[in-house]
Amino acid sequence: MRENNLISKRTNKFRVSTTNSSHSLKKYPNITKNITINNINKLIVGDVSQFSNKGKEYFIATLMDVCNREVIGCSISRKNDTNLVLSALEDAVGNRGKSILEGCIHHTDTDVRYCSKTYINRLTELKMKISMCKGNAYENAHAESLFKTIKYQEINISEYSNEKEMIFNIFSYIKKYNERRPHSSLKGMTPIEYKYYLLNNEKNNDNLS
Repeated sequence: MRENNLISKRTNKFRVSTTNSSHSLKKYPNITKNITINNINKLIVGDVSQFSNKGKEYFIATLMDVCNREVIGCSISRKNDTNLVLSALEDAVGNRGKSILEGCIHHTDTDVRYCSKTYINRLTELKMKISMCKGNAYENAHAESLFKTIKYQEINISEYSNEKEMIFNIFSYIKKYNERRPHSSLKGMTPIEYKYYLLNNEKNNDNLS
């Protein structure tokens, strides 16, 4: 069916999880307002959403580089806990490198998991700048848009035989998203293409200086 561009509707539910911001942990100000991002590793945004498959509830956490729209961190779990978001963060560190992300702004909502001592301590160890919004989806639109894309182009049109296959297919889709999905905001390039475009321009500018 996919070869013929036919898509069948499934009953899989995918919805943004309810953010738990009613806690006494420290909440950080939004430092992303009125800033211009013109290179990678300057601003990443994170969020968590919930979906169901075969009657079971799952949570997916992602981290995206806003500059090139690349998903650099992802984690899927039955539990919406600190380990979920921490796993996505460690995935991002593995993909980009600890030293590369130093000084990068890490922007999320004020959910208790992002404000937890364990998560904040890890961001501090990585020397990342912490930024948070008050849970307004429009303040974290890049992450919201990503989840909608995963919904319409993978989860809601797929039948998974088991949990292992589901997780593998979602991660495979995200890899294809990074490598094959063009964005008009990226001069028609994919996230990976645009990353190397920026890196090559940076290298050429260094050679001219």
